Amino acid sequence: MSRSSVIVVRVVIALAFLAVVLLEVVAVPATAASAADTYPEFAYLRVPGIVGSIALLACVQVVLLCVWRLVDLVAAGRIFDERAFVWVDVIIAALWIATGLVIVGAILLNVTGGTAPGLFYPIIIGVVFGTGAALVVGIMRRLLRQATDLRGELDEVV
Repeated sequence: MSRSSVIVVRVVIALAFLAVVLLEVVAVPATAASAADTYPEFAYLRVPGIVGSIALLACVQVVLLCVWRLVDLVAAGRIFDERAFVWVDVIIAALWIATGLVIVGAILLNVTGGTAPGLFYPIIIGVVFGTGAALVVGIMRRLLRQATDLRGELDEVV
């Protein structure tokens, strides 16, 4: 990976991380306050909604940080190191936790009667995307394992 590619990827990750922080600090509380004002019968869901949203966004931040570390390993030519598996495992865990948070949020909204008809599709998309992403990263982890094993065999031969 060229140095310029590494710099571009790091800038994109940093901007994405900054955007997520802004969402956590500004957008989530403002949206929750607005929703509580618009629908006072569901105002009691304001705090759980903020906590759940920030937890979901924290999962995104964890994934971004892990990708940053993986880019560092690629740039150093050490992606076939055992340390890479730790970062990939954390990404998989964060994706499953985020998917679980979406499911818990959907159940909470459904139990309290706060599920609007328009929320059904975003919830389904969140669950499908989270599950699919976790499965794809799991497959990529297996490919990394195979490549690491082959690299080790090649190093022994050479």
